[in-house]
Amino acid sequence: MKSFLFFLGSAIRWMGNDPSRFLYFHLYLVCVYLLTYFAKSGSSDLYRLIFTVGIIAPVFISINRGLPLDCLNFEAAIKKEFPNA
Repeated sequence: MKSFLFFLGSAIRWMGNDPSRFLYFHLYLVCVYLLTYFAKSGSSDLYRLIFTVGIIAPVFISINRGLPLDCLNFEAAIKKEFPNA
């Protein structure tokens, strides 16, 4: 749990350093929620798939663009964050 919270804090600091990505990310989430809402209100059973794929897609795109898979490794994250420690 401690490493997950560290990763979450690192992600929040990263978004604070790049506000345009932060805004695009949240705009994307709003679009996914709106598409899901319209699919559900249109009595389509596809809304569950739209929501699931829409929410998981940024994680897969990040991994494809070079997010290390050991990002939840607390010791490796500390070494990257603080090289002198």
